[in-house]
Amino acid sequence: MRIAVTGGAGYIGSILVKKLLEEGYKVTTLDNQSTGNNRYLKPLKTAELEIIEGDIRNPPDLDRALKNSDAVVHAAALSDLDACNEKPEEAVSVNVYGTYRLLEAALRNSVRRIVFCSSAAVYGVPKTLPVTERHALHPLNLYGITKLTGEKLIESCHLNNGMETVNLRFGNVYGVGLYTNWVGVIPKFVSLGVEGKPLTIYGDGSSTRDFVHVEDITSAITLSTATKGIKMETLNIGSETTTVNQIADIVSQEVKKAKKKSVSITHLSPRQGEAKEFSYDTSRIRRVLGFEPRWKLVDGIKQIVQYRMDSQK
Repeated sequence: MRIAVTGGAGYIGSILVKKLLEEGYKVTTLDNQSTGNNRYLKPLKTAELEIIEGDIRNPPDLDRALKNSDAVVHAAALSDLDACNEKPEEAVSVNVYGTYRLLEAALRNSVRRIVFCSSAAVYGVPKTLPVTERHALHPLNLYGITKLTGEKLIESCHLNNGMETVNLRFGNVYGVGLYTNWVGVIPKFVSLGVEGKPLTIYGDGSSTRDFVHVEDITSAITLSTATKGIKMETLNIGSETTTVNQIADIVSQEVKKAKKKSVSITHLSPRQGEAKEFSYDTSRIRRVLGFEPRWKLVDGIKQIVQYRMDSQK
């Protein structure tokens, strides 16, 4: 079975490629190198892996990547909230138009299933907790809007063309991959702490998020490509609901153990466009895919602290 991965040189995409190869899949990656880097994939290079540098908005690149593929995992995106606000035209071009072009190519190449990397951002401010897949969708920011639009494009591809589709709504992703993304709150805290800088919290720190380790994400994606009987599914993927204050406390403790120095915490004004409280109901993904997260938050933070310390040597 061959799986195509868009954004395959990125933070999530690259460790997904590694897992798919370990599971015995043939893999083709497509990445334009805007945030990812194919050098992280080159150590994995085997006859079972084809690495393509190209753009999801370019049909010839897509056709080359999707040729003979049974399924495609769509992880390519402009995925940072701030980056989407700063570059709205690029956000819409990549996240919406790019998804549309991908679906056209998937149909041309008779791809059986598409797995879309979506986000909790599609929900906006929760009206009830924990959030189920039936919760109303009212994204607060451009990133969430583009992800919701991508979901709808993919659902329409099932309804109009019968393609098997899975929308995975990620919680807050963290953890060490083939390389580590320093955009999320946990790696940012670790980076600041290791550098001896205060951990910066926006607001009073009581905001809650559902954190999920990147290796658990790749397990859910792999299950989504192979589980039989799926026609059109949308699934929440999370693991542990935690406050930002609790995250800061764990990071400060682990950095202190590693560096033998205390870490201070500072508070700034809250950022606009983010929900105050968020937690996931993950019963559906457990039932449909048999998915169970393996990583505990404290272990994942220890892993990132060690990674960051090692990178300074």
